[in-house]
Amino acid sequence: MLWLNKTKNWIIAHKNWLILMGMFILSYVLGKKANKNYYEMAKLAKDQYKKDNDALIREQKMKELRDNTAKRKAAKVQKALEEEKDRRLQDLENRNTDIDSVFQDLGIKKK
Repeated sequence: MLWLNKTKNWIIAHKNWLILMGMFILSYVLGKKANKNYYEMAKLAKDQYKKDNDALIREQKMKELRDNTAKRKAAKVQKALEEEKDRRLQDLENRNTDIDSVFQDLGIKKK
């Protein structure tokens, strides 16, 4: 029974410290649960970020592929236009035209 009285007296003398320690333990336990929730939310946000990042990388690659395809098509068209231009210039140079026929084609008659 002596130890019970000593314990009771010690508790009365140190009740402020015991209450403070109890509050620390309670806040630790409650905070641990809240931190677990925060951890889960952060993990979900990280997974979503990775998915978004992968989608952006995929879109960039697809855009680069489209751009390269468009550049190749534009180069083909430009080459075809250059060849057509050269062909028409050659035809024009090879054609024997005199001034009277050009004016006549335009509807101007020589007097």
